[in-house]
Formats: sequence, structure tokens, C-alpha cells
Amino acid sequence: MTMDEITKMATRSGFVEVFWDRLRGLRRIGRMDTPKQIYEGMELEHEEKYGVFRFPTYDAFRKYKDRHR
Repeated sequence: MTMDEITKMATRSGFVEVFWDRLRGLRRIGRMDTPKQIYEGMELEHEEKYGVFRFPTYDAFRKYKDRHR
């Protein structure tokens, strides 16, 4: 996690942008983490920094992400 990533994650659109960057990066190095695993790790980072989760559930995140491609 970089400071730039954690700052981007403060907004919903930034959170999704970081999600896609991480997913592509992990695929590039051959890791096959599920989207839910990536999301959960990011939520923990967000909660640690800001004291709250960015999305209430994975399903809410997924729906937002799919609507804002």
C-alpha cells in the first residue's frame, strides 16, 4: 500500500481505481487472488486509516464497481 493508494481510497471512485490496479498487478505476477480477497484487504487498509469501511459489504462494492466501469 502506498500513500497515494490510501488517499485515492478515500473516495468510492478512487477505491475502485485502486482495486483494478491491484487486480491487474496481481494477475501480472501470476497471483490469482479472488476479487473478494482483494476487496477485503483494501477494506482493512481503509478502516485502519480512516476508521470506517468504504463500502458496507462486498456486494455493495461489486454493484458500484459494475455500474461505474
